[in-house]
Amino acid sequence: MWGIRVASAAYKEEYTEVLISNLDVYKSYGINTVTVFYMGSSGGYSDPFNANGTGWIDTGVRNRMRKIIRECNIRGMVVIVGIFYQRSDKPSLKNWRAVQEAVKTVARELSQGSRNVIANIANEQNSNRYSRLPWSRVRNPDDLIKLCQIFKTVAPDIPVGGGGYDHEKNIVIGRSKHVDALLWDTKGPENSKLLYDRFKKARVRSIPMVNVECFGGWTRRFTKGIFNTAKGRKKYLDEADRCQAQPGLYFFFPVVPGTKGHQLEEEIGSMLEGLGFRMTQVYGGIWNT
Repeated sequence: MWGIRVASAAYKEEYTEVLISNLDVYKSYGINTVTVFYMGSSGGYSDPFNANGTGWIDTGVRNRMRKIIRECNIRGMVVIVGIFYQRSDKPSLKNWRAVQEAVKTVARELSQGSRNVIANIANEQNSNRYSRLPWSRVRNPDDLIKLCQIFKTVAPDIPVGGGGYDHEKNIVIGRSKHVDALLWDTKGPENSKLLYDRFKKARVRSIPMVNVECFGGWTRRFTKGIFNTAKGRKKYLDEADRCQAQPGLYFFFPVVPGTKGHQLEEEIGSMLEGLGFRMTQVYGGIWNT
């Protein structure tokens, strides 16, 4: 997977249209995957589910996610569809039972569409920010694994997984037979290959290991764009080299957290120019898929 994290792309119509209008450009650089969350991310977030988790109070988010999945499918691209985020000003889901129902709601929704999707139960599942939310139990690996089981009972043909930046918890998640992909993060400039080796040594199953947010909030320091500094550019290109060399290891580039509108377009453009050229020239456009 050669991907970009655009987690808030379904939050509002403007964001969705910006993403869709750039998909052909992304694909021309070899990008084959994007990741988007129903609850969004720091660029815009909400709880779109009803109180019992059996449906939607914001069908706009649902419909925009459908549109993103459809447009990616047309282009032969995959969407990692996330469910829960660690921030919500006005959570709608009332309790853990409702959270479980929301997982079923998403599973039913995704099973009715095209199969170019992978489900991610929770963004950065170990984050302390979850502690005051009705879905706080995602911080417990056993509870997250249970949600994966629930998802699979409704949508057995759709891969599902999760993870975060607590790598001991990632090991627990990755060992479970109910998890189809370990979807983890790096909090700062960690080496994905070294983490991959650590997971394998700890007997994580032979499933895809995806760094869905490479370096995370560390990118905030690059206020003029990740690729406008030699340090930022080298860190990401080194990660590209490592993942290219290791089958089964994949990663996503985030943009600077919180960037929106034209600034977001410029940041992604800078990234594509910096990375896409390298991938095309050095690797002939081939990526681990």
